[in-house]
Amino acid sequence: MIRFKKTFRKIRNSYLALRLMEIRHRLVYEKSYKRMSQAMRRFKECRNKKPKSQIRKEMKLCKNFWGCYPLHYFRYDLYKRERQLSERELLNYIPEFFFYTLFLPFYDSEKYSILLADKNITEQFFRSLGIPHPHTICKLINNHIYTSQLVEISYKDVKEELTERNYQKVFVKPVDGQGGYGIYIFNKNDSRQYVTKDNDVLNEEFLDKIGAKNDYIIQPGLDQDPEISKIYPDSMNTFRITTENKNGNLRILCSVLRIGRGGNQVDNISQDGLVLKIDIDTGKVGDHATSEQCEYLEKHPDADFIFKGYKILNWNKTKKFVRESAKKLPQFTYLGWDIALTKNGPLAIETNLGFGLDLYQVALGGLREIFLISNPQFYWKNRGKRA
Repeated sequence: MIRFKKTFRKIRNSYLALRLMEIRHRLVYEKSYKRMSQAMRRFKECRNKKPKSQIRKEMKLCKNFWGCYPLHYFRYDLYKRERQLSERELLNYIPEFFFYTLFLPFYDSEKYSILLADKNITEQFFRSLGIPHPHTICKLINNHIYTSQLVEISYKDVKEELTERNYQKVFVKPVDGQGGYGIYIFNKNDSRQYVTKDNDVLNEEFLDKIGAKNDYIIQPGLDQDPEISKIYPDSMNTFRITTENKNGNLRILCSVLRIGRGGNQVDNISQDGLVLKIDIDTGKVGDHATSEQCEYLEKHPDADFIFKGYKILNWNKTKKFVRESAKKLPQFTYLGWDIALTKNGPLAIETNLGFGLDLYQVALGGLREIFLISNPQFYWKNRGKRA
């Protein structure tokens, strides 16, 4: 059996297997990934493309360097006439296949991934490490209600806390949710009931219904730092900050601020949110925010907040918080942190292994040099070896 597993692992990590994976990725990515299908539609409808000969030349350059078909050339609208980039700038954009299949797995195995894949487990993990995180009202596990310390309680206990604490907003999050999908957001109405925009009422029957299908973590809304609320007040606008921890040498690599819009109470870019570049050294934001569809906005469309020249207050405190938190997780090399800046300081919402590359590259441009990727072929030849 051991011999068979070793043989299977060799086959799985072989160059031929990788090539087959890359071909499959190329064929199915557009159909299986909404953002990629939208990107291809933009390309087909674009009337301001570069000359075909230039597009072919640039795509060939990217393919030869990265070793895979450059779908990212379409994802980031690099074909547009106004995107006259140098070879260095073009090659700085990392393809998703390379990043998720070759680069990240080289440094981080799935050995500890369960600690971050389930929000209920992550909450316990953060608490055990002393990483400040949002308060948990309760957890819904196997259709039973528990405290954050996993003491089983009844809905009556939950209702008592809701009454006593008088939360204005409550979030019910699926433990395996991504991109803001599947979250129920309850707002307190004049009758002191917690109701969603779809008229779901937070009560025992509701928890019974959703608990039969999945596990959830239930947390109150946070009091956002007033300076961040100025940008857009209807959602908790969170920082996505990526850290690198190699042999105890910790770096903050890149950061953006995710912002809601259009009345949405979540800030996810997949939920029509915006993403705003942040200079790591100074906390100064970029001149414009970017949408999932690569729109560029110089001011927030709802709050009329002008981005240019704005600087994040308490940025140094936020950076220090992230560095201290990342040092407590030496099991992981690369992590994408979701950080809320509240009135009382920063809190870690969660951290992710497979964090969104495109979230960064639509706002910051290519990240190859930031991740210190000089020779992509090294990762093709050494897939699965280190981690």
